[in-house]
Amino acid sequence: MISIRLKCPATTANLGAGFDIFGLALKEPYDVIEVEKSSSGIEIQVEGYDVPKNPEGNTGGYVALRMIRDFAIDSGVKLRIIKRIKPGSGLGSSAATAAGAAYALNEIFQLNLSLDTLVEYASLGEIVSAGAAHADNVAPALYGGFTIIASRKPLKVLNFKPPEVGIVVALPHVEKGSTRIAREVIPKHVPLEHVVRNIAYASTFVAGMISGNVDLIKMGMNDCIVEPARAEACIFRGFTLFKEAGVKIGAGVAASGAGPAVIGLIEKHLVDRLYDAFEKICNTLGVDYTLYKTEPGNGISKL
Repeated sequence: MISIRLKCPATTANLGAGFDIFGLALKEPYDVIEVEKSSSGIEIQVEGYDVPKNPEGNTGGYVALRMIRDFAIDSGVKLRIIKRIKPGSGLGSSAATAAGAAYALNEIFQLNLSLDTLVEYASLGEIVSAGAAHADNVAPALYGGFTIIASRKPLKVLNFKPPEVGIVVALPHVEKGSTRIAREVIPKHVPLEHVVRNIAYASTFVAGMISGNVDLIKMGMNDCIVEPARAEACIFRGFTLFKEAGVKIGAGVAASGAGPAVIGLIEKHLVDRLYDAFEKICNTLGVDYTLYKTEPGNGISKL
């Protein structure tokens, strides 16, 4: 194989109390990545949202560098990234690129790596954007559906098909700063009662995902540790309003990853109601937003 063209999905992570553990692939939006074998080196072209073009500063380029080195590959690659997922949005933009690069090199050079190994390599790309090799976004980008990082060393990903639900994402056109900053505001010490409550939230969310009980999923989309700290640091704009709207119409609402995007989940036939509620909040806040009406999606696929 000389080249490959991929659809790389946006993802949402944490989903309440699942910090660095839970992830969900989304049907919309997505990036398109084209990777072609070359004689040597790594060349990166970017269309759409601007991201670094040097391999060391690009999540996909960094993954390619590591894989070429580790597998003693004697040729290079050209990456063309059609970036439709806004960087710094909380929708796994960096993960889509990193996961796409790992998937592409595995196919082009016939490395025959397992999905978990690809997740491990893709997570290295997150070092570039977040300062840590977290896997909660790259895992659903590769696996699709709902994923749980059951173990980090050694890496073990659990993958489940989520029930049919409607999802609305509100993405404010504001800068939250880097994901690295969003991780720095997380408290290092928390009260035991908050830990216990978060375990209950996370357990309820997983029970809902596996059983297909949407009410349990919505009940579990809460967090009393990371979300409050990031909200206090003004990383989430109008977060309390979105949460209150969710309670009123019976939706689960959580910050999407490190924000500033907010995600709402509801029964599929009620998604328009959730969209309208989010739109009203966006208008009230007086900040430009992009609203996505979407649903759980698949992992990376060939185009």
